[in-house]
Amino acid sequence: MKLNGPAFGFAVLFATSRLFAAEPPDDIHALKEWLREVSLSGSVRGGYWSSSRDLDDRRHLAVASVWLKATSKLGSNASFLVEGWVGNPGLFREDETIGALREAYLKASLGPLDLSFGREIIPWGRADRINPTDNLTPKDFSLLVPDDDDQRLGTFAIKGSYYLTGLSLTVVWLPEFKSDTIPIKRPPPLFRLHEQERGWDLGQWAIKVEQTEKRVDWSLSFFDGLDRFPDLGIGSISPSRVKLRLRNHRIQVIGADAATVLGRYGLRGEVAFTFTENSGEGPEVKNPFFFMVAGGDRTFFEHLNVNIQYLLRVVTPYRSPFNIPDPVQREVALQQATQTNQLDRVQHGASLRVSDKWFNETLEGEAVAVIFFTRGDYAIRPKLTYAFTDRWKGTIGADLFRGPDRSFFGNLRDNSTAFIELRWSF
Repeated sequence: MKLNGPAFGFAVLFATSRLFAAEPPDDIHALKEWLREVSLSGSVRGGYWSSSRDLDDRRHLAVASVWLKATSKLGSNASFLVEGWVGNPGLFREDETIGALREAYLKASLGPLDLSFGREIIPWGRADRINPTDNLTPKDFSLLVPDDDDQRLGTFAIKGSYYLTGLSLTVVWLPEFKSDTIPIKRPPPLFRLHEQERGWDLGQWAIKVEQTEKRVDWSLSFFDGLDRFPDLGIGSISPSRVKLRLRNHRIQVIGADAATVLGRYGLRGEVAFTFTENSGEGPEVKNPFFFMVAGGDRTFFEHLNVNIQYLLRVVTPYRSPFNIPDPVQREVALQQATQTNQLDRVQHGASLRVSDKWFNETLEGEAVAVIFFTRGDYAIRPKLTYAFTDRWKGTIGADLFRGPDRSFFGNLRDNSTAFIELRWSF
């Protein structure tokens, strides 16, 4: 599920940034005004990864990419943003060049009403990095980047937010659909994997009521649309071949989150119940499930921050894929349940994130761990980032996945990798 069309995306990016600028003015005063209105930033990145994130056999990858972001004010109440990247995860191989136009949208403020139109990244949720309500825009989990936020992609949306004192109402229409890009193990020789392409679905929408700037910040949300994370199922069976398919089915998600501060402790929680097209009878569609994340953090000394969260997943109704009698259907159902984290009716887990800064904040360190106690699978990511100058910084880190083969993180064992990146920003 690789992204295509990098040339088109970057053509739009550069064309739009040129539209911002038009012709730079000749006199110095006008030039200063023009520079204040147009902001172009970006980075050039190069790095090494010991493994891909595609569950394949690719090892020792040299990676290079260019990221650009342009913003411009359009009058006193409107602005435009465009951001994209182009890169090569197999350096010096032209056929591996990929890219994406991440965002390109107009935003306008009309008193208490904010409107946006175009391709936009819309993250939801207050929990720390694990967000049950974050269902609106996709991620590319195969992308070789040290920062998880860089895996996000935008989709075309029309969004309106109306603000009252401490309250807001947000309504989003999402006519464009983009699926998550997920790692999938290569199927055996008799199996063929086909991915369903979906470009537009006019029935996708979301709504959120939110309170901010109070003792307790909270929100209630609802999403009706296609599941970004695809399901694996059997398309057809013949004597010589089993056709597998990845499909994105419709879901409805009711969610809530809250955050507050008690003394030196920050507390937050997030819950969601996801209704799916499956009533528990078919293994090829996710079962409905409840997902909760609750925890808090505290900063010790000046920069040492410790964040701990409890995770709970409950699948209901639940049918064990281990009990399917047909061996082919059972194997596919087990792989589907493994990659969607639905092997068990109830899962308890925890996440831990510890971060600190040293040497006048030029060196930043972070270690993140997530574990599910039911099967004992876990993921660990240590990472160090050092700022050599204001523009140059280097990052070194690793992803470690462990657990039984039939577990969410154990299934990702082959994606364990070490990485290093050097970045020049402007």
